[in-house]
Amino acid sequence: MKLMYLRGRLQWSLLVISVVSGVIAVLLSRGGGEPKIVVPTTVETTIPAPTTTVYVEPVYYTIEPGDSLFAISKKFNLNMAELMTINNITNPDKVNAGDVIQLPVATGFVAVAPSTTMEP
Repeated sequence: MKLMYLRGRLQWSLLVISVVSGVIAVLLSRGGGEPKIVVPTTVETTIPAPTTTVYVEPVYYTIEPGDSLFAISKKFNLNMAELMTINNITNPDKVNAGDVIQLPVATGFVAVAPSTTMEP
């Protein structure tokens, strides 16, 4: 039995179409003919805004008769050790009426009491 390849017009047409399609595919894969599309890219950086420092004038308090550093710290809700450090006080029992002390600058922190929930 003899096998005959490419015997009729249909087979020859299919062969030509296959070869031409292959050549076109090879040319297109090499970038032949079509212009490349260039898309410009930009890189954006996020820079945080500069923070501003606000100068706050120091607050002074004149010690009155009967005042103690403990009472002053409770009155203004301050830390007594910080009050002593700012004013270079080594002995909290040795403050005199009429002395002027500097109070610590407020930090903007407001203490909030913990919330409580009640059962219905």
